[in-house]
Amino acid sequence: MVSNLNTITKLHLQSFGFSEYSIRELIRGLKAVSTNAGLKEYSASDIQASVENRLSNSKIKAENREKLQRFLTWLKGESNVIAVDFLKRLSPEKRIEVLMSRLQELEEQEEILKKETASIIMKAKQMVAT
Repeated sequence: MVSNLNTITKLHLQSFGFSEYSIRELIRGLKAVSTNAGLKEYSASDIQASVENRLSNSKIKAENREKLQRFLTWLKGESNVIAVDFLKRLSPEKRIEVLMSRLQELEEQEEILKKETASIIMKAKQMVAT
């Protein structure tokens, strides 16, 4: 996974398993460059500097140090995961066919999830009503 982001939100940091405290420490003193859908966005370079600064603190626990290092590796684009386009050797027609079938599968899965969600919401409403 390679980071192509110019901005980082708290949501990105949470997805890497950082606690609320760790996130507050990372963004302390940083200015948000923008707001998107109610989430403050911070410059990726500012976050990177903050992570590197945090890693220089010898009091950081090993578990948090590992999370910080993993996030920094992702942020710098040094991950060992390489994106591969398995469809590139297919003809455009075959590519469209494969992608359409995948899309159809996803739509079917979405429909199942919608039904399950509706069922759960219905049960929750019934429980609240009683």
